[in-house]
Amino acid sequence: MVPLLAQQPPVRKVLRPPRKNDVFISYSRKDKAFVETLDAALRAGNRDPWIDWDDIQTGEDWWQSICRGIEAADTFVFVISPDSVASEVCRREIDHAAQCHKRCLPMVRREGFSMDAVHPWIAQHNWLFCRETDAIDAAFLALFKAIDTDLAYVRAHTRLLVRSLEWFHQNRDRSYLLRGTDLEEAQQWLTQGINVKPRPTEGQVAYINASLGAETQLLKFRQNARWVVVLTTVLANLMFVTGGLFWIYARMIRIAQAEITQTMEATLNGAIRGIDGDEFAELITVESAPGQAEPLDNALYQRHQTWLKTIHQVTPSALPISYVRGNDPREVLIIGDIYRAIQPDYAYQFRQPYRLEHQQALQLLDGFDGVSLDLDIYQDQDGQSWVAIYGPIQNSAGESVGALMLEYDAAYLTDLEGAIAREMAIVCTVAATWLLVSSGLVLRVIQPSHEFLGIRKRIRKTVAIMPRLSG
Repeated sequence: MVPLLAQQPPVRKVLRPPRKNDVFISYSRKDKAFVETLDAALRAGNRDPWIDWDDIQTGEDWWQSICRGIEAADTFVFVISPDSVASEVCRREIDHAAQCHKRCLPMVRREGFSMDAVHPWIAQHNWLFCRETDAIDAAFLALFKAIDTDLAYVRAHTRLLVRSLEWFHQNRDRSYLLRGTDLEEAQQWLTQGINVKPRPTEGQVAYINASLGAETQLLKFRQNARWVVVLTTVLANLMFVTGGLFWIYARMIRIAQAEITQTMEATLNGAIRGIDGDEFAELITVESAPGQAEPLDNALYQRHQTWLKTIHQVTPSALPISYVRGNDPREVLIIGDIYRAIQPDYAYQFRQPYRLEHQQALQLLDGFDGVSLDLDIYQDQDGQSWVAIYGPIQNSAGESVGALMLEYDAAYLTDLEGAIAREMAIVCTVAATWLLVSSGLVLRVIQPSHEFLGIRKRIRKTVAIMPRLSG
């Protein structure tokens, strides 16, 4: 029989993880009615059988799916009948199960075959009888009892088989090897395999030995690189602390900006709700009296300006200005302006065009379509810094008839960033102290030499039991 790991050359490829099943059922199509009954009984008993009529994915290679189903199953059940004994496909399935050292439970369903035709691996196992003349319930109970015998050992056998084959198909990639607790448990399982069936396969033994060898090399490297580790750990700590402090600073800034954003959005939404969109649409058509910069006698205008002053009184840091689209795509017309009440010299006249000459000003156009916030600080012609938020004014039909801008003095934002920077300076001092202390203790992190000796002892133990596993 060709060894399992020698069936094909080790080609690096990605395999879909096999589905875990309790039982793989090999059978002839002429026994499908009985297998359906067996499948239902297994599922009713909380077992998950692999059946080729529902476990092969569309487009999946048929024989590869069969092989992986056998590898991922804890038990191989072969339904014996004259047709399955003569089936070439069943024989190939048996060969693969034997190469995988699967626990085999043959079930005789129909007689009438020659023992000489029975696969030798099937012939060497104890058979269960589930013929039409046998009590089917008793046969199924015997099958369930056999499946559950040494279940933990058998499941470990399946898990290590699947992982060893995956390691082989990935061209023995070291990243697929066992390590830590997994490796210790695998070696304990290997020791159990001396007296328990199914025995470990050559591939499983090679996989565990390769894992032990890789862990030994790793520990050797750690011992030889002890002082190098000290230096690199100090540098890594420095980079970690620097990066961590930068991340904390950036996060604190983001949190502060998020709180400012939330406050600005809430103020804007409240301000817009106080503006009647239909009245605003009528207001923008109003003309100022001759010689006047604004329609002071117009009731709509008076109510609008009063509302802007109310916004500013409730939120003194917010400076509201309303506007509409201009005749030119790159201009807007100023309608309401809080500066007319608090700083007339800086105020825009009613319906005064404002040219959008730079990228920052273009954001005013975004306010017609939805709420737009920009925390990037910009400066006016006097050098004062600002941040702003914009939002649409809608009429009763939900149409945008204008927009409202709330300007905020950026000093609050810059002062907050400065306060965070001062706090971070304190944190940096604490972190530097921690770095000095941790660097002095880094040697304790290195694995002690007794672990290296322990690995060598486990390798010798594995080598010692090899002849007994093959016996």
